[in-house]
Amino acid sequence: MYLLDSDAAKSLCQYLLIDELAIGLGCSLSDFLVLPQLRFQLRLNKPDAALKKLGSKEAISTAQQLIDAAAEVQINVDSANKILELNRPDIDSGEAILFAAASQSEDDSIITGDKRALIALSEISASPIIDTLWEKIITLEEAIYLIVQRSGFDHVSQKVRARPDVNIALSIVFGRATPNKKEEVIEGLNSYMNHLQWISHGKYLLPH
Repeated sequence: MYLLDSDAAKSLCQYLLIDELAIGLGCSLSDFLVLPQLRFQLRLNKPDAALKKLGSKEAISTAQQLIDAAAEVQINVDSANKILELNRPDIDSGEAILFAAASQSEDDSIITGDKRALIALSEISASPIIDTLWEKIITLEEAIYLIVQRSGFDHVSQKVRARPDVNIALSIVFGRATPNKKEEVIEGLNSYMNHLQWISHGKYLLPH
């Protein structure tokens, strides 16, 4: 299963790339897990607020599709306590729940756009439960990298470039005024992933 944090879920819905993410990971939408509060964070029960939050009717439809298909994250008390006891203010409660849930299963991975939490995680040493999390972490840039590999570059580039408001870094990587070539985009994505590996003291694992 793939645990989607709220930041990554929102961005991928805005880009209309949820189906492409599933293709890139070789799974279905029912293999995603989301936080129970995601529906409310995206204001899906209030159409006008949802439109303001997500930016397009298509993004709202994509978010609804994701939430309808995905299951909600469940954790047991023991796993939650081990993570929450770390008491890191730079790891918010939602991200802590995802880390705790991922620690329960060897097969689960986390897709996250929260680099602040990952940097905080990298500063925790001598914690076996944290050390095992790194092989499960997929960043938003890595997710986009996988999508580009599987869904066709031009298709993905058009979708990302259509929403320069979603993520400044990705907007620059794909080209703002004019589209960047595939090789330039891959280089840009790799640059961000390499930087995260460096600032995480080598703990973040680059995609194979």
